[in-house]
Amino acid sequence: MTSQTRDHITFSQGDNQFDLWRLGDQEFQQLRQHSLPIQEDSGFMLQMAVSEHYNPDRLSLPQAFLTLEELFGETSSWFDEWKGSFSFPLLLVLTKNQRQFFYLLRILDHRGSLCFPLYRVLEQGAEDYDINVYRSPFELEFSGEEINKFTCYLYGYLRGASEWASKLPFSSFLKQVDSNLILYGGRDGELFEEHFESDTAYRQAIEEFKQTYDTEVKTRESEEIQSLLRRVMGAV
Repeated sequence: MTSQTRDHITFSQGDNQFDLWRLGDQEFQQLRQHSLPIQEDSGFMLQMAVSEHYNPDRLSLPQAFLTLEELFGETSSWFDEWKGSFSFPLLLVLTKNQRQFFYLLRILDHRGSLCFPLYRVLEQGAEDYDINVYRSPFELEFSGEEINKFTCYLYGYLRGASEWASKLPFSSFLKQVDSNLILYGGRDGELFEEHFESDTAYRQAIEEFKQTYDTEVKTRESEEIQSLLRRVMGAV
């Protein structure tokens, strides 16, 4: 990944400007060794999740997945495969009062809900800090209230972007959230999200999808592998 090809979005809230840059897994992990996890407002996040659960216009998992891939490229493979299905590691640059503050942000799904864990990057290194201990927000630079407003805005941004991203042509695909028996994806040009009450019904639905769409999926995967090999060898 180079600076010329790095995916990026920018937006403003009041006097604050936010730039979100896609990171590779190695870049994120390197910066994570020099960053502190920020304690989220669990009450706010729960209220937001419950509100969206009953919202008929909510951002569904397949919409979120396709939108994030359109904005930031392919999902990372670094996530809990039992509880989630995608992860997008980002560098968040907050410009406030002519100063820049650096954060790590991951947009991921966890048990069927979108999550936005945040980490404050310490530019001088984190040698004297326990990087696994959660910290309260740094109120003078990015307060808890501002983080909540940012999260709401980013969620709304993704929901708005999904109106065009989810209408782009896509191949059939299936994603699994095993912990909560959730399947989602796309088939026959339509997006779907299904929640199951039993593991038996869940596994049966997976097999039925594979029987119907496995040839299409395998053909696409074969084409992607061959394309990657050609790029590595400089053929294209």
